[in-house]
Amino acid sequence: MKKGKVIRQAGSLALVGMMLAGTLSASADEGDFRIPFEVKAPQNVSLSSEEHGSDSPTTHGISFSMDNGLNGFLIKLDEAAFNGTAEEYLAQYGMSEFIVTVQIDWALDDVNDPVSGWHYNKYWDYDPYYGFGRDDEGRPRCSEWDCVEFGLNSNDSIQNYWIFRGVPNDDRWNGNPETGIPGVKDQLNPDQYRYDESEETLYIDEAEHTFYVRARYVFWGTKLDEGDRELFAYSDWSEVASCGKDAEKSGPITAEDIPAPDITDLRMTDEEFNGNPVVAYTLTVPDELAKLATAAASQNCGIYIDTEARVKGDSEWTDMGNTDRTIKTGEMKCALLTLMNDEHPTIDKNTQIELRCRYRCTQPGLDDVYSGYSKVITFATEEIKPGENVTVPEATEKPSEEAVADKPAKDECSICHFCPQPLGLCIFIWIAIILVVLVVIFIIVKATKKKDDKK
Repeated sequence: MKKGKVIRQAGSLALVGMMLAGTLSASADEGDFRIPFEVKAPQNVSLSSEEHGSDSPTTHGISFSMDNGLNGFLIKLDEAAFNGTAEEYLAQYGMSEFIVTVQIDWALDDVNDPVSGWHYNKYWDYDPYYGFGRDDEGRPRCSEWDCVEFGLNSNDSIQNYWIFRGVPNDDRWNGNPETGIPGVKDQLNPDQYRYDESEETLYIDEAEHTFYVRARYVFWGTKLDEGDRELFAYSDWSEVASCGKDAEKSGPITAEDIPAPDITDLRMTDEEFNGNPVVAYTLTVPDELAKLATAAASQNCGIYIDTEARVKGDSEWTDMGNTDRTIKTGEMKCALLTLMNDEHPTIDKNTQIELRCRYRCTQPGLDDVYSGYSKVITFATEEIKPGENVTVPEATEKPSEEAVADKPAKDECSICHFCPQPLGLCIFIWIAIILVVLVVIFIIVKATKKKDDKK
């Protein structure tokens, strides 16, 4: 990696293949970029003041959602990296390395103001020698509040960051004319803030001022079989979000606002948790839910998915622990350990399971609200043993009682699990009976012989 090139990633590292879509502006020929989905700008951007336990008076929370195409692709890339097949995965897109990050631009009161308006400039674009935010001599040209390089957590549809955090009374606030480093002070008008030098604390009254933000993706990579030739591209800027005096105000989220989860494809995995099996299902995140979740996340709220399951034939549902709760497009896993009880001391791999979900929204100072339940999904049972390549049946909606009644029970011995159960008994029980009979016959014969000898 070249000098000065530092690409930081928050959460899991998102290594992605070479990308191009109609919304991208690229530094390389169009033929160099390939991706199996359309790249869009960050979606459903939301901004709010961090009034609950934040680390400074100006700290804000920004949230946005990745579209299903990008989110799903990054999840597959992470899985490939985990399995040691990332190189093969990237190769199909002509890449040997690639990283996606996000940039967040900001303004105060007037986005076109020459001082406090949008702060994007040419130094936000990638420099092949020094990376982001620096000039051709390696000197910083972006302030502490200019977010030129934030990492993505590819496992989450909803991304959350803290921005506008407090700055100490040094070059980060005041700037440095000798080196050309801009301070946050250089990007605000004097009537927009108050700075307490003794406390090193910045104050901006949101009853009188309005923050604005926008975001875009940055894609960086190296071309396969062409050494260090670098390629990079940028998505469009997102729609603008705001917070403060002129921002649109919204009320609390209600149950009517939240759609029921869209879940499909319940399947048994080959994983275990504390000796009990793990199932998985596919969650599809619609845009209306992603928009609501980003708005909630930026306001110290949260929307999560709660999973309930039961063994086929039981009437009561169990709220499952040890399960994925963060909203994301794609595979959600659920360990079946929580289903263990007096009636079900263990959960076998061939246990018929039913599963349903609903969204839960938490809001400070308010009771949690819930969406309606999803449809109930289940699967045809099939035992999975370590080392076997078993094709797991596709999920279906909950079968009718008649269909279940017509399905023949699995013919398997409950003791040894393999014998044909002659006359309904395990072969080992038959062996034990035969041994007992032989012992009895032997005792009778021996006793008869002794009696005859005495005569």
